[in-house]
Amino acid sequence: MLWVLGGCDKVQLAWREDVQLQDGQRLEVARTATGKQRSELGGPKSWEQSEMSIAFEQLPAGVTQPPAWRDAYVPMLIDYAPDKRTWSLVAAFYRCETWYALGRPMPPYVAYQSVDGQPWQRVALDERLIGRPANLLTGPRSDGEPKRVTIEEKEKRRRGASPLFREVLRQWGSKEENFCRPG
Repeated sequence: MLWVLGGCDKVQLAWREDVQLQDGQRLEVARTATGKQRSELGGPKSWEQSEMSIAFEQLPAGVTQPPAWRDAYVPMLIDYAPDKRTWSLVAAFYRCETWYALGRPMPPYVAYQSVDGQPWQRVALDERLIGRPANLLTGPRSDGEPKRVTIEEKEKRRRGASPLFREVLRQWGSKEENFCRPG
């Protein structure tokens, strides 16, 4: 779904997404992305995101409901640790300037946790998440998404994504196809 707001270049995208957690459980989330549309002469339209969000809607039985997550980064992985009643979220970035502003972290991600339904807090990236494949859509189309994005559709699109968005990488540099200069 796509809304272009009143003659300006602002874009607001909204869609629902099926997500499979590491333990195989499935849930549904509502996603939004806002930003501005850019177009290149003779080329495809692109957009620059300024905010993304996730609202957790249909959760498996016995799973603690986290609050909605909203930030300027690109969420790529969510997971739940039932023994700790803790949600983890890993986010990446589209622009090198964002990575530079974050202090060029390695691994190149921003991590969050919600414990027992409390607000999301930024935390160090949990070692157990490194190497995990993305389970969220990381590249919403500038012309919008279908009302529901399936796990199968995300898997097809993930194969063509940058390594940064395919899985949570430990290293990111010239050997790992880093498009930002790390040094």
